[in-house]
Amino acid sequence: MLDAGGQPDGVFTHFHSADSDPASMLVQEERFAGVVAAMPVRPASVHAENSAAMLQRGASKFDCARPGIALYGVSVGPASWSPRAVVTLMAPVVEVQQVEAGDTVSYGATWRAPGPRRIATVAVGYADGYPRGAGNRATATINERSVPVVGLVTMDMTMCDVTDIPCEVGDSVTLIGGDAESSVASLAAHAGRSPYEVLTGLHARATRRHAQCAIEAAA
Repeated sequence: MLDAGGQPDGVFTHFHSADSDPASMLVQEERFAGVVAAMPVRPASVHAENSAAMLQRGASKFDCARPGIALYGVSVGPASWSPRAVVTLMAPVVEVQQVEAGDTVSYGATWRAPGPRRIATVAVGYADGYPRGAGNRATATINERSVPVVGLVTMDMTMCDVTDIPCEVGDSVTLIGGDAESSVASLAAHAGRSPYEVLTGLHARATRRHAQCAIEAAA
């Protein structure tokens, strides 16, 4: 947008490697400052920081910043502070079965029971956006207890080993956001994805529920 005098209302740059190469920000920032200084009139809005830069450096030296994934409570790069997680993915247990030593679970028989186990089937799968690669790697939370995801995640179902915890049909399972091990970042690492892919991959058939929360003001 241009103002009445034909000058741009704002100018910005976007750090390409703030999460992996903090030193590169200094190079980009120096070049950006040169561009801003060369403009006939300094625009009213000058900004550069993305989430990774904000989490490392705090308050911006410019007029505003552009948080992206940090708004969802995900920390990226060598952060000096961590945002509060705000995203959870929950689904109900629809079946609990007893399996015996040597029995396998899910497609490809990638998980084999080491002994008698109780397996909960959870009504969520990769068609909802829960990544298929989470099978045999990720954890979920049931009744405030962390449990392993076992076998491959299927299109509509995910299985968890609930042998040592109380679990019945209808219990709620938190697959994202139950604890640090099931955070967006942890799930992404388990599934071989980026946190951005996990969040943008949550499909439309997963019902959205928005909750308000209080924001603590800085001292």
